[in-house]
Amino acid sequence: MGYKTIRFERKKLYDQVWEKPMIVLALEYGLSDVGLQKICRRLTIPLPPQGYHLRKYKGLKSPLPPAKNGIIEYVAHLYQPNQSEAEASSVAVLIPEISFEEQPENRIIVPDQLNSPHPLIAEAKRQLKKAKPDSYGRISTYRNNGCDILVFPGSIDRSLRIMNALLKAMAKRGYLASGDKLNHSTVVKVLDEQINFRLGERAHQVRHVPTAEELLKKKRGLYFTNPAFDYSATGELTLSITDVYRYNSEKVCLDSKRGKIEEKLNAFILSLIKRALQMKDERAHRQQEEKNRREREQQQWEREIQMRKEKERVDILMQQCNAWHESQNLRAFINATNEKYSPIDPDGELAKWLIWAIRQADRLDPLNSQSGFQIP
Repeated sequence: MGYKTIRFERKKLYDQVWEKPMIVLALEYGLSDVGLQKICRRLTIPLPPQGYHLRKYKGLKSPLPPAKNGIIEYVAHLYQPNQSEAEASSVAVLIPEISFEEQPENRIIVPDQLNSPHPLIAEAKRQLKKAKPDSYGRISTYRNNGCDILVFPGSIDRSLRIMNALLKAMAKRGYLASGDKLNHSTVVKVLDEQINFRLGERAHQVRHVPTAEELLKKKRGLYFTNPAFDYSATGELTLSITDVYRYNSEKVCLDSKRGKIEEKLNAFILSLIKRALQMKDERAHRQQEEKNRREREQQQWEREIQMRKEKERVDILMQQCNAWHESQNLRAFINATNEKYSPIDPDGELAKWLIWAIRQADRLDPLNSQSGFQIP
């Protein structure tokens, strides 16, 4: 799987589309003609009429109108799936969804207050209020059907606001999120692929120092489990793509010196888009592997059938050869008998036996025309 970025300057692209046929220009960029037409519409570039480049006298170009919203450049992201050279397409796939996330006007803003929460956020808020801390001190909605949130109590309000802004932004883009009841997680459908994700908080770990009560229990010989570490809140949130089938997760966006998660929600959606493309690529690879496996099995089955047929032909050949040798031996025996007892009475029993024996030799001989010899 590979990505390629191309920058289209409006005036240059305008000159190119009026100079060359769209399909030729598109191939030079590694795009389809439909994909290149979309970019031209985005940059408000007029296109030549159908058959324009086939005419001897092409006529005047349509003038380049003012740029819509002042957009004079477009950054296109191309995606090329992993395939063998023989199967790989010469035209990459245009990914307008990635370009959309990189445009400043589409930046996701997290409000300071939680207003009109998304249905999943409203349910998560209700669950977090009554949830009990786990062994790390964090509370979560894991066993319920709301958003997959795992944070310390002090980060609940911030987490809900971040997730609310993220889910609403996804809905505007057509990426619908829901609660995965089976795996107790949040799942979003991106480019027709189901992806699970989670908002969590990192914990600060320190070695546990026994309390006076614990030391007293130990002195009295009472049985109890002494924790090895204590955990405390850091306030550092992470957005992770989780794999419920492999039981692992990938931290995609997190609070760091480079910025808070609130500033990285578009980057997280970009990661979801790339993961969806990766899933499509992996599925196509599995399907190709399955197709190759079935073709190998078919070829093996055909080879086995051919080998069985060949073996049957060899067996028949050997049977015919043995039968021919038996018939020749039998004829030699008949001739020897005829010479031994010659002259033979035509009406005698020996003459009748010789006639019968000759018939048996003819019957055994595969080369005898009366036996109907066939090539095996």
